[in-house]
Amino acid sequence: MFRIKDYLVGQHQILYLCEANSMYRILKIKQILTGTLTIMASITFISIGSIQISSAAESYSQSLQELYEMRDRVVNELESLPTPRKRLFFSEEYQTTFEKQQKLVERLQEIELQILIEERANDNWKQAINLGNQAAEVGVSPNPTVKTRETQKYLWQQAISNLEEIPADSFLGERTNRKLEEYKLNLDSSSYHLNLTKSNFLDKIRKESGLSSRAAITICNLRRECQDLNGDKPPASPASLIKVPVAVALMEKVYEENISLDTPVFVSRGNFTEDGSEIRASEYYPLKTLVDQMIDRSSNIATNQLIDYLGQPYINKVLKDDGYRVIRVNYKLMGNRIKPKNPGKGRNTLTSNELTDMMVSIYNYEYPNSDVLIEALASQKDLLLGYAGLEDLPEVEWLGEKTGENSRALGTTLGFSIDDEVYVMTVVDSFGGRDPQIRACVNKLAQYLIDNNGLF
Repeated sequence: MFRIKDYLVGQHQILYLCEANSMYRILKIKQILTGTLTIMASITFISIGSIQISSAAESYSQSLQELYEMRDRVVNELESLPTPRKRLFFSEEYQTTFEKQQKLVERLQEIELQILIEERANDNWKQAINLGNQAAEVGVSPNPTVKTRETQKYLWQQAISNLEEIPADSFLGERTNRKLEEYKLNLDSSSYHLNLTKSNFLDKIRKESGLSSRAAITICNLRRECQDLNGDKPPASPASLIKVPVAVALMEKVYEENISLDTPVFVSRGNFTEDGSEIRASEYYPLKTLVDQMIDRSSNIATNQLIDYLGQPYINKVLKDDGYRVIRVNYKLMGNRIKPKNPGKGRNTLTSNELTDMMVSIYNYEYPNSDVLIEALASQKDLLLGYAGLEDLPEVEWLGEKTGENSRALGTTLGFSIDDEVYVMTVVDSFGGRDPQIRACVNKLAQYLIDNNGLF
């Protein structure tokens, strides 16, 4: 019996005949498809969901097994094609056979491609279910730790990733959508419990340190991986911690308007109040001196003059534009008795979360003249809180700090490093005069990072 073999020369499609056994013909049919299927399979591997399958195969099948059976039928049909007895290139018999073969080959290509897609979809489905079962098993641990919670979250994420690889028009499409909804809810629950488990250690440290239930604690690394306790709740007062946002706004202004930090500024008598800095009223000081004294010596006079220099509306616009929803500078600083002139309206506000994020931006050099701010923080003269809390931990390097205290609040925000990983910590309690408790909290949190090889 004669068999069919395709052969192209120039612009002519020549079909010549040869004798062969069934094995030869099956191999030849596969050879015809090899180039197309290899390319399609590669595309499928890159982006399986983007391929639009012709309805030719889809309309005739509803399962992977049916696709296999359909493929076998088409292959058998190709093998059983009659062969013209004469080698006439343009005979009617030749033309009919050629057209039928072409249609069968095209149909076989479509079926093979959908089989590839459905097989991969099936593999992704099985893998997703396996990962989901593992995540569920981890979730029933009687005493879940941060590590087990993180493992569970990772497993749900990987299961969802596998499901998202399954095309919407796959046989598994509807089941996949339902399973995705289920697994995404499980991932949300897992993330919530992970954060809860992580924050539990902060509450434990708070209690062990003797801080009040209103204390706010936030800890972040420079990748902005953070944990907090009451971090979104403003303390009773920001005290001198509000000076960090004033310094940031100043750096924005001098950058935007190309102002030199050596520019002298007159300190008016109306901005005088009690403080222990070197700044005196009715004298000129360079901007850099004012910002240094505001940060490292916590000068209220320098702060008040810089608030006048910038204006509260400008400061708060910078803060709003940077995405801070709570931090606002509305009132000047005062000592025990002397209130500055034109102090402002309202009150200053911040949260430990937003202040910590601002400090992360400084240590990431995200602000203009961040080096000036880092230098000022490293020159902090008040070393009774963060610095003192870390000094008995040789593994920890203190990088800089800003403290704040008044009758309503005491707190610190500081940068430090452990094994070359930089962290920023903010601790604020809504009571003054609690230095030992703040120091203990700083120490215990740093020790926790050491013991657990970091937090995140």
